[in-house]
Amino acid sequence: MEQPTHRDFLIHLKQGNFQAAIDLANELNLDKSLIYKAQWMKRKEKRGPQLQAADVELVRMVDDDIWVAGQCLDVCVNQPEIQKEILFIGQSRINVITEPILKRLEEKQQSIELSAKDKALLRSRLYYFQYLDRLETFIKIWPSLSINSQTGNASFADEYAQFRDSNLIAQAIEFARSENNVALDAIFLHHGKDVLPHRLFILSQISETVDPSRFDLPHVTHDHEDSWLEEPWRKEQDIVEQEWVQQLIQLDVKEEADYLAKLNGGIETTEYPTSSRVIADWYLQRAYVTDKIGLSSTALEICRYAQVMGVKGIEEVVSDYEWLCKYVYVSKSTSEDEQDYVDLDKFRSMSSYDILEGLLSNTNTATIVDDMMRLALPWNEVAKKRKDGDQEFLLYRWLLNPAIVNYHLDWCCAVFERSKPTILLEDRIIKDDFDLSRLILAIVYTSDGSMDYLVRLFECLPIFEDMDEDNEESMDMAHIFPEATSPFDLFLKLQSVGSYGLTQMMDTLQNHLSSAEVLARYHANVPLNWYLVDQPLQAQRQLCIRMASRASGGVESGGSQFDRDDDWRELLDDMLRLCDNGKGIFGKLESSEIMEIFFSTLLRCGRFHLAKELILGSRRIIDIVKAEQLVIDAEREFFDNAASGNKNSGSLKQAWDCLQILPPTTEIKKEMSLINATHTLIAEYKVQDRPGITLMPIQIRQSKNRLELISKLINTKKDIYLQHEKVLEIVHQLGYYDDLLAKVKAIAMLASAALVEEDYLVSYKLCQIAVDFAQNKKASSNSKAYNDQVDQAAWQICLSLGKVDAFNDTSRRLDALSMAMTLSPVENIRDVLAIWRRLDQDKPNQIALAQLGIINYQDGRQEKKGWQGLLHNATKQWGLTDLLTGGDHEREGSEAGHSKRKRDIIRDAVGGWLFQ
Repeated sequence: MEQPTHRDFLIHLKQGNFQAAIDLANELNLDKSLIYKAQWMKRKEKRGPQLQAADVELVRMVDDDIWVAGQCLDVCVNQPEIQKEILFIGQSRINVITEPILKRLEEKQQSIELSAKDKALLRSRLYYFQYLDRLETFIKIWPSLSINSQTGNASFADEYAQFRDSNLIAQAIEFARSENNVALDAIFLHHGKDVLPHRLFILSQISETVDPSRFDLPHVTHDHEDSWLEEPWRKEQDIVEQEWVQQLIQLDVKEEADYLAKLNGGIETTEYPTSSRVIADWYLQRAYVTDKIGLSSTALEICRYAQVMGVKGIEEVVSDYEWLCKYVYVSKSTSEDEQDYVDLDKFRSMSSYDILEGLLSNTNTATIVDDMMRLALPWNEVAKKRKDGDQEFLLYRWLLNPAIVNYHLDWCCAVFERSKPTILLEDRIIKDDFDLSRLILAIVYTSDGSMDYLVRLFECLPIFEDMDEDNEESMDMAHIFPEATSPFDLFLKLQSVGSYGLTQMMDTLQNHLSSAEVLARYHANVPLNWYLVDQPLQAQRQLCIRMASRASGGVESGGSQFDRDDDWRELLDDMLRLCDNGKGIFGKLESSEIMEIFFSTLLRCGRFHLAKELILGSRRIIDIVKAEQLVIDAEREFFDNAASGNKNSGSLKQAWDCLQILPPTTEIKKEMSLINATHTLIAEYKVQDRPGITLMPIQIRQSKNRLELISKLINTKKDIYLQHEKVLEIVHQLGYYDDLLAKVKAIAMLASAALVEEDYLVSYKLCQIAVDFAQNKKASSNSKAYNDQVDQAAWQICLSLGKVDAFNDTSRRLDALSMAMTLSPVENIRDVLAIWRRLDQDKPNQIALAQLGIINYQDGRQEKKGWQGLLHNATKQWGLTDLLTGGDHEREGSEAGHSKRKRDIIRDAVGGWLFQ
């Protein structure tokens, strides 16, 4: 059998048959370290950071110290204990190697020159001390890195490999920024020598949103900083950790030098330990920066934590931050604009009053008292120490703000009710009785609040028992109030008024409130300052009218709030009581006028039964003549407000019922007639203003020419011309009682309507009626112009009928023309005769009618009947000159008029055919 050789050993070693290689090494008496090295390298390559304890034993069995030191320095594993064992193995080997070098250093110290190898070995020794210390620290902080998810998917080995060579200052800054208090505290505790000179800068990198109590921050005792707790992993430093040795073995790497220079240039160094003033400034600066980004509450917590840490002399800053937080979180400001954000600098520049407004900007009736006790009163005390000159009457100015006085009187009531003299002084909001009385007086006389609030305020007034009447002038609110421009100004003017003057004003206020309560009962409130002015008669009258009108719920509601007549009687009693024989608020009104106002309101509310009783009963309250006018005024108001023309319902019925209160006088009858006409036109005949637009009663009253309504009636009801008596009745009801012109015009319109409907016989009859009316005018005393208008209306409709060729009753046509000729003025006779001649040419046998007229002629002074008689009357009424005015021939006729016979005059006027 062949003997094994070194070649066989190398083959097994190369193939990884490590046990066979070990056996051959034993047999050949070879060094087995080479086998252990190869086996270690293979396992390190295969397992990486997952090396186990058995793998570490391979390194331990290697005799090559330098190789072992290098391997242990290079490898990082995931198990902390195995990593620690590896470092211990490497440290033990490097210590053996470097002991001779250290002895030479200790003997010759800095005069010795070290070789590159010596420096590399000493650096390795330094690394082992550093890596072991950092391993202990990293084992401590590793759980916090995992919890904070700062490592991602990195393993212990990877993170440790990075941590052990990192700059501790930069690492501490990173932990501060990531808010890892466990890691940061561990670095300060175990590596304080490296990082404590930069502690304040490192701590300033912590996010401003973090609770300061999570981190170990500087402590202060008296005037200096407390030393930080330091627990280095080794009590004594090795010689290689001394600065002079490190300078000997330091590598000159440009990249590292540049990094350290940049790092040191960006961080600040603070003396360790430093003075308490420096620590206080650091806390305040951190609070200031935190407040600048909108975290005033966190800034306050930082300052409070500084006090816990022993910092003194920042009590004023803490107080400012406390009030800033209250202001920011209590005020209603919700703007996201950075300019609207309030930080400490802006807060300090604000006036004390503006801050008070903000503190109370979110208050309400339920919280006002608590807000006063918790916010307003404490701030009032703080404001007294400020130097902004805005602290005088601070709380009073807020209470007297017009926005509070006018819109939040309930808040004032709550505050003053908590300030009553019956409450213990320490529990009162307003503690001074004089200020309390002045505040209440200023508010009630400048407010327009409800009566309930005013009474509540009055009940809070104090009573002054000790009054010096001799040494104090009598003061009247009526003299002070006109000079005041605001509630606060009135309060300031009341400062000069003492107990006696205030008591007088409170007595006057009581009288004013008594009157105000009566007005409030009837919904006729006026501000209390109204009572301070000597009101003119017109103002008192208007208030009296408003009281009466609003008392029962308003005229519009028909007095619905007063169900009983006794309510109205009580109202009258209160109205008269406010007169108070000339001393009350209605003192300038006569009792009779007050009763008239009451009666008018009673009518407008539709209380006609009670009104009739008060007028016609045994206890009359008003003269019957005045009552008539008031009744008519009320009726007209109902009439004008009516939305329907039906007198049996709505406002028009109320207008009718209102007129029934008094016996029918002439004026009342006229109003009744107008109501009847309105009912007939709108309710019965459905007359419209325009197509599709209902005619309103008020339009009838306001119509300047009510005959237009007859025209609208004719247009609406086509056959109304058959009922001329009804139409004339409507004309009469519309107010044309003895107006002959209106009657004639109405008949003329009916005749025209008959013409349009081709009902010529009815039109002829209506023409006769119109002419009869016109002839009867001679008995009237109207002017000539008026009579001419009557004639014109009559003769024009007759002429219109005579013109109609479709009317085949020639005799009646000639009759209509003769009626027109009778009434027409001389200048229009020729037009009528022209139609007459044209009609005669068509009907020449009409001469028999003329002869019939001659036979019927009896007496020249007796008026003739028929158209022949009318024609004869026309010749009597006008001479030839009147009939034929104008032209030379006419003038000649005029000159010879007295020498011609009437036969010739008529022949010339109507043509020779009449006398052939």
